[in-house]
Amino acid sequence: MSQRRSKSTKSSPGPRENGNSSHPHPHSHSIFHSHSHNGNGHAHDDTAGLLQALQGAGDRGSRITLIGLYANVALTGAKGIAAWHMNSASLLADAAHSMSDLLGDFVTLFCWKLSRKPPSLRYPYGFAKFETLGTTTVSLMLIAGALGIAFHSYHLLAQALATSVSTLPPGPLHDLLSQVASVAQHAPSIGHSHSHAGSVLDPNAAWFAAVSILSKEWLYRITKKVADEEHSPVLYANAIHHRSDAYSSVVALVAIIGSWLLPALPLDPIGGMIVSAVILQQGYALLKDAFAELTDAGISRSTRDSFLHALDPLLSKSVESSIGAPCVLAIRDLRAKRVGSLIFVDVTADVPSTLTVLDTCRLEEQITRRLGEVRREVSDVRVRFCPVDAEIGS
Repeated sequence: MSQRRSKSTKSSPGPRENGNSSHPHPHSHSIFHSHSHNGNGHAHDDTAGLLQALQGAGDRGSRITLIGLYANVALTGAKGIAAWHMNSASLLADAAHSMSDLLGDFVTLFCWKLSRKPPSLRYPYGFAKFETLGTTTVSLMLIAGALGIAFHSYHLLAQALATSVSTLPPGPLHDLLSQVASVAQHAPSIGHSHSHAGSVLDPNAAWFAAVSILSKEWLYRITKKVADEEHSPVLYANAIHHRSDAYSSVVALVAIIGSWLLPALPLDPIGGMIVSAVILQQGYALLKDAFAELTDAGISRSTRDSFLHALDPLLSKSVESSIGAPCVLAIRDLRAKRVGSLIFVDVTADVPSTLTVLDTCRLEEQITRRLGEVRREVSDVRVRFCPVDAEIGS
């Protein structure tokens, strides 16, 4: 009969399967509270954690997200006021993009804090997949922002073409540009520009766009650094969101300077369409990876091969290896999946039927340790031992 054991590399106060509870009094579980007891419990653990994060305390992921949130508040206000008073349509659209980043910061902070909760009876495998849910939300926001920039740029391009139509003689080109301008006037507009009668663009608006570029690129780099160290997909998605705002600020900067130096060229809408395509590609890539995790897709082939390679030293025809630990006859059916920033692994090991329970415990520890050395994100390793009656030396 096969024997199945599991080992987790990270201890957590999760529920026991033997039914012996250390809290015999009534309690309830939910995704927001790991447990709450009658009288004195932890009913406000998550609220306190989020308040602590908003006050600047807590873990690295919360702190870096809050830095981005406060920066987005400042950038949105500064660029919005400057765009209105300096008559810059591109800077106003850029301010709207920064405002959308605020929602992304709140989604990131919420999902990050929730994913770090210990397992509960309702969620015995933990809350790590809420990171994947947050990544999906942020990627959809990126795609929506890209489409908004594309529509806005299309309207600006149509306006530029409509101006050019009046200078062209009647002919096929005149008719084509007229049709494009007419369609654009009836198309939906997202983040469309405002206008003042007789207003003139103030080139000093370029300074606000330049500060936004430097700020958002800096936020991208520091957020990505923490995301890489924490192996967090939702933090990485938020970093990409910061960089997308930097791209839109580049378009605003080019548009402001271009409109000031070369007002006849439609630099703003052309650049906006290019940037929207880049942001759309980034959002699609994030959404594709998040969808794979939501549907329990397996890890990459290279990661699986590295896991198998790490277990090679445990393969032996002898019962005892040189390090004094039992060895396995074969490794079969190794499979793993990502759950947020964690990796769950299942593996089947053929072992001699003469092994004792103590031997399998020692072997399980060896397998778990070696897999954890390959990828630090390995959180749970479940080993199924299959006894083999064949002669060891054959």
